[in-house]
Amino acid sequence: MSSFTESIETVAAALEANSKKFEELDSVAGDGDLGITAGNIAKGLRAGAAGATGDLKADLMLLGREIAKNAPSTFGTLFATGFIRASAAVADVDALNNVQLGVAAAYEGIATRGKASLGERTLLDALHPASEALKGATDLKSGLNAAATAARAGVVATASMAPKHGRAGWIGERAQGNEDAGATVIAVVFEALQS
Repeated sequence: MSSFTESIETVAAALEANSKKFEELDSVAGDGDLGITAGNIAKGLRAGAAGATGDLKADLMLLGREIAKNAPSTFGTLFATGFIRASAAVADVDALNNVQLGVAAAYEGIATRGKASLGERTLLDALHPASEALKGATDLKSGLNAAATAARAGVVATASMAPKHGRAGWIGERAQGNEDAGATVIAVVFEALQS
């Protein structure tokens, strides 16, 4: 198993291990099914990793397609979009640069696809700070550690934001004071990749 597929398995396991937490957070302002979606994303990640060839662009595209197939919900589609956009951005560079390029492209792609902006209480509020933390990194390990810390801080900040999208947007006041479920998924992903 390559370090890439090991990382994918680590993320898949973390999503499954936190599915109850995602469900609880999502039930405050959403429909409570984010735990199921996270499990389905994990299945997509494993299916993509099983077909990995070592060609990073192709492997990221495959992961995105498998996630889209296994988790055909709004959140699953956005998560898949992140991998698909990352696949177009990575280049023949070192691992740190590819992570920086991929995460930045994922953020832009998800923002565009979801028609969302920072400060609207979405997964972007964790993904953007993670991306910014990665930009300042000089090595992959410290970059991922900084990204995890920044993503978690982004999650905490969502508790004071008014939601504008999805079901949470309809019942905004009920969501406030609670951390956003989607942003929490992003923090869990980066925390799984810490070392």
